[in-house]
Amino acid sequence: MEKKETLILAVITILAAVLVVMLGMRKINYHCDEIWTYGLSNNQGGINPSFDRGVEYTGMGPFESFTMVQDGEGFHYANTWENQAKDVHPPLYYLFIHTVCSVFKGSFSKWYGIGVNLFWMILTIIGLYLLIKELTESVVATTGAVIAYVSSVVFLDTMLLIRMYAQFTFFVVLLMLLFKKNWDKKPEKSFLINLGVTLVLGMLSHYYFLLIAFFMCLAYGIKLIMSKDGKSVRNYIIALAVSGLVYGITWYHILAHIFNGYRGKEAISKATSLGGLISGVTGMLSILNSEAFAGIGIVFVLIGLCYVVVRVWKKQSVFSYAFIMFLCGLFYIVVVGKICPKITTRYIMPVGWIFIVSAYLAVRYLLHEFKAGKAAEYIVIATFCIISVFNLATRNFTVPMDYADKNQMAAVETAAGKKAVVYVDLDWKILYDFVILQNTDGYTFVDEENAQAVMDSQTGDYILIVNLEEGSEDVVGGLDSQLLYDDGMNYYYLVHANKR
Repeated sequence: MEKKETLILAVITILAAVLVVMLGMRKINYHCDEIWTYGLSNNQGGINPSFDRGVEYTGMGPFESFTMVQDGEGFHYANTWENQAKDVHPPLYYLFIHTVCSVFKGSFSKWYGIGVNLFWMILTIIGLYLLIKELTESVVATTGAVIAYVSSVVFLDTMLLIRMYAQFTFFVVLLMLLFKKNWDKKPEKSFLINLGVTLVLGMLSHYYFLLIAFFMCLAYGIKLIMSKDGKSVRNYIIALAVSGLVYGITWYHILAHIFNGYRGKEAISKATSLGGLISGVTGMLSILNSEAFAGIGIVFVLIGLCYVVVRVWKKQSVFSYAFIMFLCGLFYIVVVGKICPKITTRYIMPVGWIFIVSAYLAVRYLLHEFKAGKAAEYIVIATFCIISVFNLATRNFTVPMDYADKNQMAAVETAAGKKAVVYVDLDWKILYDFVILQNTDGYTFVDEENAQAVMDSQTGDYILIVNLEEGSEDVVGGLDSQLLYDDGMNYYYLVHANKR
């Protein structure tokens, strides 16, 4: 890489980091899974928070031991590994979170998680630049395509969500880069070793990585078979088998997670059912349209169709490597849309860049075909920059992973200076209430046995939090209460004490 390219890459990375940090400073709320990230990484003795009902807590309360590394618990990777064995995800991301939290033990901060994501962001930008440079052989086009992705809402969401999806994205990019550099070559030893390591680390990041790996490994395998090079096919199969064996020995808990874990059973049930395919795919594409293309994705679908028609008309191969990547992204969306527990942004994150880059390359190709000359490069860059700015502007320069619901944040403000009573059936559900509880003067967890007594003991207006999917009305029945916020599972009420 020339010095000019290194400078360009450095500038893009710094600007992307500044944008992520600016949005990170505005992040004031968390999904319960983000708090769980810290708990799974750091909590000793289990994957759920531990607390007593009927006891009043203040400040971090039970969240302290759950989310923070305590004295003598730093760099205890065996515990993190054990926690993930009890959970439903592989452990690699949590090991990184635990490492950072061990450095800053006795404290909690969103920046520990965002900081880990920034690390993966840097590697992703470098890998993506190298990949697109392989595809275009143009510094300007490569720069533009990278900018199109790192300025998108889906990219910013990926970096702000304190889960493993930034890491997952990097390994998808790395896998694509490895295959591209070896696409028209025989599988040499160095390639097979790098591929094996990437497959193992990718699968230690997220199980859905298997879908990307399956598609790309199959595509490359078919290409080798068509070349009628038996030795190369044999070496390739052996390398894949060895990487699978290494992974199986390293993380044998995958079998329990898939066949006994609730997420695994849910995925199998959805995969074998007849319904859900169309709604899953349309739901995934809707999120992609919103976060990657600001709602004008249909325009790029038409451009993509024009791209295919022009290439066929000019008797050019449609099945370029970029098109193979695009098909891989579609395959992932179809399968994940069918089996995922909920259609949500996080499942788009690892492949969002594929569709942005594909759209960018299609627009660029058509402009060049219509003799736009050098101006074509800058027209494409400007187009995608405008889309990104428009997408952010229409969201008031926030992103969904802020989880800054106006009604919920208003409830958090209302809770200031008040006591809170939290009616909860399952211990893990208190993770939903992390932010609002930090803003109260004290909070007490209750269940059906002691709820009435604790509520009757309140001497002033208080916040009643009900973490029940059904029956919240029964809890507040007879209370002089005002519903401040609900999401269908968690309900925040302002209760006027002693007024029944």
